Amino acid sequence: MDSTSNALHERYRNFHLWMLLPFAISLLGFSYSYYLRLSTATFHQHVHGLSATLWYVLVVVQPYLIVRKKNIQRHRALGALALLVAGVVAGSALTIIPKNIDDVGTLDENGFFSPTFAYFAVLIDLLLVSMFIASVCMAILCIKRKDLSGHVQWLMASVFFVLSPGLARLLGLGLIMANQGNMEGISLVKLAVPSMAAMMALIVLYYWKYGSFKHASFWLLLVCHVPYLFVEQIGENPSFRHMASIIFK
Repeated sequence: MDSTSNALHERYRNFHLWMLLPFAISLLGFSYSYYLRLSTATFHQHVHGLSATLWYVLVVVQPYLIVRKKNIQRHRALGALALLVAGVVAGSALTIIPKNIDDVGTLDENGFFSPTFAYFAVLIDLLLVSMFIASVCMAILCIKRKDLSGHVQWLMASVFFVLSPGLARLLGLGLIMANQGNMEGISLVKLAVPSMAAMMALIVLYYWKYGSFKHASFWLLLVCHVPYLFVEQIGENPSFRHMASIIFK
């Protein structure tokens, strides 16, 4: 292994530990809506929830295997499994997107998950899941080109492209707990900008630590989270609602 490869491996020595943070955010964020309600979850929720959980586990285990254990054979075997899991994560997410507006007429306008956010979720989920797929594909392409840095950054991007839903819900749970269980005035619409700001901060931190601000994945992550600034404009737009209903209902 040459000096450049040694330097890269040393840089990523604790990368697996840093990947525990987004994993924890997702676990806690979806604890109330999924992990604590496994017995009542639907088949679609189980497929997506369990595959996403396995994806996060692999994102933690894989860098540990290759950097700490230098177990290339097992890393490659789990890499093939990770590709399959990523496909299930993306496919199940795409099937769940229409369910955002299935019962939109029954949603409280001022509720935690309101009609405004439901319609916005259709757009942002489609965008972020598409970018998740693109990131995984780019990560594979980079490793075939023996571009370790690019491989890491695209896989890191795949994690952050699907983190914002869990992060927003985690912030919401924190506010509800601080408000002693009272959900009045707490909604995903109001949490959109704070969660976007937190996402931006995490993205900058991780790319400062393990990536490059010049890398395409960094800028794609920032750009793809900008729509959170326009939740109400998008979610309440009659034309968009009509189009979303035609496509997804």
